[in-house]
Amino acid sequence: MNAKSAARNAWIGVGAPILGLVLVTIVLATATFAGFSREQDRGFERSSSRLAGSALDGRARAMSSVTLDYANWTEAYNAVSVAWRPDWVENNIYSNVADGMLLVRGNGSVRYAWFGDGVASQSDDIQAAAVRAIVATPGLRNLAAAPTPAETVARTLTNANGQLLVIAVSPFSPEDDADRIVQAAAPQTYMVIVDVLTADELSEMGAAVDLQGLTFSPAPLLADEALVALPVTSAGGHPVGTLSWRHAHPGAVAFQARIWPVVFGLALIGALTILIARMLVSRQIAVMARASSAIESSREKSEFLARVSHELRTPLNAIIGYAELVQEETEAPSTREDTGRIISAARHLTQLINDIIDQSRIDADRIKFNAEVLPVAGIVAEVQGLMRPIAKAARVTLTATSDPIADYVFADHVRLRQCLLNIAGNAVKFAPGGDVELRAWRQAGDRPFVVFEVRDTGIGIGADEVGNIFRPFGQANAAISKTYGGTGLGLSIARDLARGMGGDLTVVSAPGEGSTFSLSVPAPTASALKAA
Repeated sequence: MNAKSAARNAWIGVGAPILGLVLVTIVLATATFAGFSREQDRGFERSSSRLAGSALDGRARAMSSVTLDYANWTEAYNAVSVAWRPDWVENNIYSNVADGMLLVRGNGSVRYAWFGDGVASQSDDIQAAAVRAIVATPGLRNLAAAPTPAETVARTLTNANGQLLVIAVSPFSPEDDADRIVQAAAPQTYMVIVDVLTADELSEMGAAVDLQGLTFSPAPLLADEALVALPVTSAGGHPVGTLSWRHAHPGAVAFQARIWPVVFGLALIGALTILIARMLVSRQIAVMARASSAIESSREKSEFLARVSHELRTPLNAIIGYAELVQEETEAPSTREDTGRIISAARHLTQLINDIIDQSRIDADRIKFNAEVLPVAGIVAEVQGLMRPIAKAARVTLTATSDPIADYVFADHVRLRQCLLNIAGNAVKFAPGGDVELRAWRQAGDRPFVVFEVRDTGIGIGADEVGNIFRPFGQANAAISKTYGGTGLGLSIARDLARGMGGDLTVVSAPGEGSTFSLSVPAPTASALKAA
């Protein structure tokens, strides 16, 4: 009896503190996991709201680009603002990337309206809602006087029939900035593009940024733990409705998945005998250390995979939004530096997307060329001025001359400048610390041309690699791509634009001896000069 009592007392004396420690540990672990899960749930609300806002803003930016293409088009300006040509408008004012396009005066009266088949039955309600929204857009009448074309576009949101409308508006103006600013005081006609976000489109947009059940309601939503809500307002700050999506509750899910193994393990420790308690406690400490390390490793790997996944599969603005979110919410220098790199890469991707858009428009034969008589010396000086800061940063000596005989060229001003900037930028990139010369001269013949020659002292190109550089996404070789980067679209776009204007782009190069790119563009005929 005494032995049993002694054993019982020893069990109680040793086991009770162990069991008490186990219970306290279970309570503390539960509280810690619960707090962590609540913070994760709040973090999901913040990050998903930023992603939803970025996705919606990305949709609006896409509509702004289309609006700018139409509104900053001299031919459209002449047919709409200079002299109203309804036949031209009927044949040209439509789009396969938007649900509706309107021409609206500053007082809100509609001059022309086009709606796609999918929303034709709701066109009256959509038109009325869109007109109300743009009339209420702050600074509408000052858009035409903006210093750059990109600033002439405004975006706003509204709703019609319970559907969210993304609206972009811009005044019609000539392509040339100087002409546009001169015309800014005249009565304006505005190009309005409407994108109706249907339930299916919202669902697809949400799925692209891993938000399940993304929907829109024109009225405020009651508090619901199963949903995350984001109020939507117009450009003027007026309520439009509410975006909502399913709350994933990542913290609660993680809590339920992790707490029970921990409780079970700790309870098992409490049930073990006193003789092996020390060994089991030591083993448990080691196990918990490994588990903590595994959790941290899993978290870091998941964060890395999430970033890579966003870069590969989600919209560009979702990448930027997520990176900015991480940068704002951390104070760790290494993490802020890493997120800065992500943002830089996303901006690089913006340029790639712009090049891809240009290439796709060229392939689809959707680029319109507005040929005019242009002074060669002015073009050369303009390109030299734009390239000077880039050349200085690369320690490149940039010179530019033009032959007096090559006085005028017959080309599209914007596209010719784009070609020359692409070629000159390419020369500067591959000749760091060297020389780049831009020269213009006249090539005589049955059909005279003005040749813009860009010569550099860079690395040069082998004869068997020349054919690669004019292919979309093509580079001379893999080593060039790794060392100097680039998308491989600049020279392809330049040559296609040159051929679209009736000229061509050729190159003469040898490894180690630099390269000479020759952009030939037609010289104006006598009748064109007389008309100019």
